[in-house]
Amino acid sequence: MNFYNKINEQVDVLVDFAGSKVRPLVFKWGGRDYQIKNVNLVHMTREGRDKIYYFSVSDDANYFKLKYNTESLEWLLEETYSN
Repeated sequence: MNFYNKINEQVDVLVDFAGSKVRPLVFKWGGRDYQIKNVNLVHMTREGRDKIYYFSVSDDANYFKLKYNTESLEWLLEETYSN
């Protein structure tokens, strides 16, 4: 059974900056740390002047969609998906 959840909650994210690239490593949600094993997809859009980056990431069992706003410097956990 697959489980999809729309979350839209602010999260804290530990990232690695390598040159001009940002790679999320760990995020904290619901009092728990989620270790990111894979960054599966990254894409950028604009909301007005703001650049928004979306990161589709996964750990050993779940998939997550993280949203990063470069203007406000906020991270949101938008969605979760698990098998």
